[in-house]
Amino acid sequence: MFPDQLITEYNNFTLRSSGQDWWRTMFRDAMVQTLIEKEMNIDYQDYRPSILFINGQYWGIHNVGEKLNEHYVESHYNINGDSIDLIEISKDVQANMGDVAAYNSMIDFITTHDLSIQSNYDYIKSIVAMDEYIDYQIAQIYSANGDWPGSNMKLWRERKPGARWRWMIYDLDFTFGGNAQGQYYTNTLAQATATNGPEWPNPPWATLMLRKLLANTEFKNEFIQRYAVRLNTTYEKNRVVAIIDSLAKGIASEIPRHKTRWPQSISLDAKNFIGNVQIMKDFATMRPDTSMKHFRTKFSIAGNNSLYISRNDPAQGKLFTHSIEVKKNGVTHIFFRNIPIKIKAQPMPGYRFVKWQGVTTSTNPETSIVISTNSTLTAIFEPAVLSVTSPVINEINYKSAAIFDTDDWVELYNPSADSVNLNGWTLGQDSVNTFTFSPGSVLKGREYLVVVRDSTKFRSLRPEVKNVVGNLSFGFCSSGDHVQLTNPAKTIIDEVTFMSAAPWITAPNGTGATLSLIDPQKDNALPAHWKASKLYGTPNALNDVYTKVNGSSLELPEEYVLYNNYPNPFNPTTMIRYQIPEQNFVIVSVFNVLGKEIATLVREQQDAGTYSVQWNANRLSSGIYFYTLRAGNFTATKKLLLLK
Repeated sequence: MFPDQLITEYNNFTLRSSGQDWWRTMFRDAMVQTLIEKEMNIDYQDYRPSILFINGQYWGIHNVGEKLNEHYVESHYNINGDSIDLIEISKDVQANMGDVAAYNSMIDFITTHDLSIQSNYDYIKSIVAMDEYIDYQIAQIYSANGDWPGSNMKLWRERKPGARWRWMIYDLDFTFGGNAQGQYYTNTLAQATATNGPEWPNPPWATLMLRKLLANTEFKNEFIQRYAVRLNTTYEKNRVVAIIDSLAKGIASEIPRHKTRWPQSISLDAKNFIGNVQIMKDFATMRPDTSMKHFRTKFSIAGNNSLYISRNDPAQGKLFTHSIEVKKNGVTHIFFRNIPIKIKAQPMPGYRFVKWQGVTTSTNPETSIVISTNSTLTAIFEPAVLSVTSPVINEINYKSAAIFDTDDWVELYNPSADSVNLNGWTLGQDSVNTFTFSPGSVLKGREYLVVVRDSTKFRSLRPEVKNVVGNLSFGFCSSGDHVQLTNPAKTIIDEVTFMSAAPWITAPNGTGATLSLIDPQKDNALPAHWKASKLYGTPNALNDVYTKVNGSSLELPEEYVLYNNYPNPFNPTTMIRYQIPEQNFVIVSVFNVLGKEIATLVREQQDAGTYSVQWNANRLSSGIYFYTLRAGNFTATKKLLLLK
């Protein structure tokens, strides 16, 4: 249904007449969501235009879209839709799945706590996917949504400890000049932060979360400078205009027949298709400068400065600003003056970061800078001294998700610049179950090769993947197995013995993730050097965990922490939150004042991350209790007070 997606089955979908944009262009909502696609980590609706016939009668242009419901979560995250809270805000708050208890708890905390206090903000970060929340706010504010934030908002979370709220974006017909409140000059930032807005579109309860978060310096600086980054990348003028033109071209030939069927469609504003499309293009051209003025006024920012960003060799590494990739080399971006800019240099496998040149000469690949004048910045990379030069077992799919079954496959990577002739090499479990590479099989330097069990199944679901060979005459056991790569002289070049239980990462066992090596130069015999990929893995491409791990200070905790419980005092439930920087066996227990253990809340192997667990003390009497976190050699204890 949507050729760019890996998903091939749908429980349902939407067939939309373009809503309020039926009167203007027929694709405004779809265009704004297309801008987000592959750019922002927001749950959006994919789009495809269609011509509808009902019982053979022509019914005009209708947009096919994904439906944002529990089935969407199942398809995109492989999470059971019955195990989520899905909240819809449309002039009031309701749960489409699950209940509103966790949402109300979050809003209660935000309402009653000062988020300028870092510990309070850290708690919100533990239950909210903060980068996604910021991007969601930016998308709505930049696009000037005149029917938001008091309406058209969805968010969801998995109902388990440590899960975080994620946002869904939809119904964007009033953006890009599609409404009197959605013009390029509309101050949507003021609308989104107003303390006294009307019942529609921005009552105070709908702006509360953003207003309270902006009291925190870390959040405010990230929000401000990330907005600039998005204007430089996702919403760069030429990119936006090109996407508008492309989508307009996709339906232009059908507009005359559609207008004949529905004469009043595309009749407002410019009163014709070309004129209404031009309104969106004018918005794209004028919105960046105008909205930057809104930010400067709101936050008393002195002005903007340019930063020329480059790399000495684009093939050797990538650059990120505020975790957003700078895809072009040698480009000038505009940032807000005197606000920290987060920068990161990510060397590609086989290379290393040396230093920065320009506004900073730091040798730290991940740092921040502040500019008050127009500046330059260059990342210097160089070839690394390789500890591993022979082909590496780099990614293993040993149990596919039921909804996306490619069957088993193994990815090899050649870290050397020189090609390797694989003729006569074998990949197998032992001397019996082996696959022999045929003459002409070559693994080129710094490239990948995917060896599959069933090429028909694999190619039907992953047609975009190149460098695929097969078929394996054997599969891998979901409880653990052995994989080895052997040359014609029967010398073992590489081997991995993995398990689906601790100390190995467990997520690749049927969830849709793959077992992915964090760096081809690390010892792949060690469980700690493997992580779970994102959904369905990255065959014939750089492992997504490579970028994530090398940027771990932005993604994963750096130390063990046991936080203060909330609320405290409490009656009868309280939330206990903690973080661990590495995979470990974790025990969270509660003791009375005599040292007797009265509850074990967690007792399991857990991956690095931030977690929260609820304790219900309804059967206990008022008094002082203690809770303890134990993970490896780390132990911490804090006090809590039950008041009934």
